[in-house]
Amino acid sequence: MAKLPLPPTKSSLLSLQRNLEFAQEGYDLLEQKRQILVLELMSRLEASKRAQVDVDEAMARAHAALREAALRSGTEALAREALGIVRAHKIEVRSRPVMGLELPSVSAQHEAPKPEFSAASGSVLSDEVMRSFTAALAPIAHLAEVENAVLRLATEVRRTQRRVNALDKVFIPDYKETIDYVEDVLEEREREQFVIMKIAKAHAAE
Repeated sequence: MAKLPLPPTKSSLLSLQRNLEFAQEGYDLLEQKRQILVLELMSRLEASKRAQVDVDEAMARAHAALREAALRSGTEALAREALGIVRAHKIEVRSRPVMGLELPSVSAQHEAPKPEFSAASGSVLSDEVMRSFTAALAPIAHLAEVENAVLRLATEVRRTQRRVNALDKVFIPDYKETIDYVEDVLEEREREQFVIMKIAKAHAAE
């Protein structure tokens, strides 16, 4: 704690008391914000674990289909087939506010898979490869969404915690110490003035 460099006057005392009230209100609001952010962060961490499992399972299915198609048709044939297909897709990113923080909402938009190869060509398994990798886009987008939210929330929690600590450990104690000092000085001055007035009255009565 450290006493603030202010003159021990009544106006300083009033100013300090107002500032202390604002600091305590700010502390309460920041602590509420921190608690809400922590709850949001914990929720996103659980969602991130589930999203990672979904991505791992989707990619495992897609790679299994790719390996089977490669065994059937060969990697060169698969590469030629891939070059011959162009399908529209895009990633859409939006945001929503949480306690003043913008969290992303990510979605993968694409054409619905449809058969591109014939059974006669011997590469019908390529359709399954395409369907499997297309199906993996949604869980990948969701994982990107929750992991980005985790990073932003964790950063904001640390920032808010620093501000809470600064108010709790520095600003509020400094204001309280300075208020106590100013009050002591003012009370001492009042006692001195009272004694002086008593002495003056005593002299005047003689």
